[in-house]
Amino acid sequence: MAQSRTFERYVARGIYGRIGFVLLGFVGLFALFDLVAELEDIGRGSYRIQEAMQYIALRIPAMSYELMPVATLIGALWALSSLAASSEYTVARASGFRPADALKAMARLGLPLVLLTALLSELIVPWSEAAGSKLRASALGSVSADALRSGYWLRDSVKGLGVNAAERMLNLRGATPDQRLLDVVIYEFDASKRLLRVVRAKQAVFDQLVSASGGQQASRWSLQQTTSLTLGSDGGLTKSTADRLEMISSLSPNTLGALLVKPDQMSARDLWAYSRYLKAGRQSATRYELAFWKKVIYPVACWVMLLMALPAAYLQARGGTVGLKVFLGIVFGVAFHLLNSLFSHLGAMNTWPAPMVAAIPSLVALTFALVMLVRVQRRSL
Repeated sequence: MAQSRTFERYVARGIYGRIGFVLLGFVGLFALFDLVAELEDIGRGSYRIQEAMQYIALRIPAMSYELMPVATLIGALWALSSLAASSEYTVARASGFRPADALKAMARLGLPLVLLTALLSELIVPWSEAAGSKLRASALGSVSADALRSGYWLRDSVKGLGVNAAERMLNLRGATPDQRLLDVVIYEFDASKRLLRVVRAKQAVFDQLVSASGGQQASRWSLQQTTSLTLGSDGGLTKSTADRLEMISSLSPNTLGALLVKPDQMSARDLWAYSRYLKAGRQSATRYELAFWKKVIYPVACWVMLLMALPAAYLQARGGTVGLKVFLGIVFGVAFHLLNSLFSHLGAMNTWPAPMVAAIPSLVALTFALVMLVRVQRRSL
């Protein structure tokens, strides 16, 4: 027993070290790609290379979360293949390290990885993504925003709704992927900060890009099911309703995408709450339910990846070099990532049960891992 625990600690050091190395390499590579993509926006507003680098730095937790299962598979394959190539695993088996001990060891080794992935998902990624999106949107100069309990507050720089307003503030509860703003409230002020009009709309739908006054590019939004309160110069209020009003705004779909955090970057708690909000309003919550169940199941994929790597320990060097096994790990890791994305899109399009869609990629990988483990154990007998 003591020898098994000593060997397990030795294996853990090798696996964790290689997982960290692989994760660092992948995150650095993806961060470089993202930085190159940001270069085309350098110079817009106050967005400079410093802001771009800060934005990419704030995206690192999200990259780490997405890449954790893939890095776990490649790092574990690398470590276990090295043990097999040096016959250390064979010696451990001869000393009484049974397959059941190996499975228990993988379960214990995977627990910190699962907890780390869950920590990134629930606490770090939502904060860093919101901070990064706010930094980028503010630096680009199109809108400024703060996300509060009351929703998103935006400062709009384009006049509209037929009122000669000097300033406009928008408040919205949320947005959907098909470019709709939900529960919009618009406050218009004159140059002396006096409130002119308040417009409430159930939703705003993007229409098209237009040219505003002064050659400024803006967006036309269609406000639906509106109620307007206009404050007259004598202090009187005039109330009016309309099925549709037009709004010219600096808020574009691209800016909205940078401003609002995507469902897969929200915490499971927020996703669950927002899904209930949409259902209460009789709106489709499929996308958010699917993202919620992916958040719940995705950390467990680290355990599955360790099981997928375990058969490599039973294959001697003649069964394939360490480099080949690591390459196969990259292939399987990318395949798992693509399968995860594929089923997410298929589930959203076909309204399949969200728990099933989120679990299928991990179940497929787990089945493959168990089949391979049984086969290599039979061959090694």
